[in-house]
Amino acid sequence: MSAMAWRAAALLSSVEALRLGIMVTSRWSAFERRQLLRHAVAKCKEGLQGEIELLFFMANPSEEHEAAAWQEESQYGDLVEVGGPDSDPPVMRDVTYVLDRPCARTYRLLHGSKWLAEHRPNHDYVMYLDDDSFLNLPRLMAHLERQNSDSLAMGFVMETELDWSQTHVCELCNPCEMCRKEESLKAFCAQFQNVSMGGCMMAIENCEIFDGANHTSSELPQCINQKLQEIRKVSRYFGAKAAPRWFLGMGWVFGRRIVRFLGRNAHRLKSKGAADVSLGFWLAPLEGVRFVSMNEGFFHDHPDARSTFSKACTDRSVLVHRMNTSRWSGFQPETCEMVC
Repeated sequence: MSAMAWRAAALLSSVEALRLGIMVTSRWSAFERRQLLRHAVAKCKEGLQGEIELLFFMANPSEEHEAAAWQEESQYGDLVEVGGPDSDPPVMRDVTYVLDRPCARTYRLLHGSKWLAEHRPNHDYVMYLDDDSFLNLPRLMAHLERQNSDSLAMGFVMETELDWSQTHVCELCNPCEMCRKEESLKAFCAQFQNVSMGGCMMAIENCEIFDGANHTSSELPQCINQKLQEIRKVSRYFGAKAAPRWFLGMGWVFGRRIVRFLGRNAHRLKSKGAADVSLGFWLAPLEGVRFVSMNEGFFHDHPDARSTFSKACTDRSVLVHRMNTSRWSGFQPETCEMVC
């Protein structure tokens, strides 16, 4: 056998051996999202080597959803009830928050990992997927074939401050003297205690992004004080002013060693904070995590979402987030491509 033929045979063998679990946390009311994912994954895994299993991790159904839950489970056999809240109070997209009880998705990620560690111990990797994300399985499998690490942590990497109240003005203004000499800004920001001018500017920007720009002169200080209270609550809960490296909630991949760690410690790890930021703290004490960034056009939001993370779909797109029914019309099942 030639060297080239041997390498091809070795690659085929590795593809056949790869076992991938796709873990989707979903609300009972999101049946349509689950149907879209079922259809897409079934089409996209056709012809792929290896084992691919899609499972939806759910809260226990309320009386309202019990009959539909039983029917769905009997028909598809891909629902796993791990308990916890079905959903959280409404919050703005991309806002880091902390509740007084476990967050719905955070709880299901931890206890879903526990279930997988116990019932699917041979999975090489688990793809933790948001239920409004599209996944190009052939491309994902091609990326995973090159990793060969049970400590893999792959996703859209973020490193952010949780408490930005002391941000220096020079980090936001260039040249910063322009802001330092702005008397109206200085006078406005002086009313907030223990907040730098840069922190005040960050708060103003947050109020404009998440609450709209049409605040009256009396509403803006109220909004800023609320934002400051929120970030300080988050910082106190996590015990840090900045979050360790974490992944955007659209989706990420963990190797089996990390899945087992989460499963063993599901009852011990922080679960009251937003899921994506929380996982940064889950990973922080682990030795030897292999971080792989999918930031450069591999994992992204749909372009019509017009978010910070929106990009056009290309031949690099592995995961496309913020899908809705109309955006799924761009799915090409024959090739597992998303046109957007």
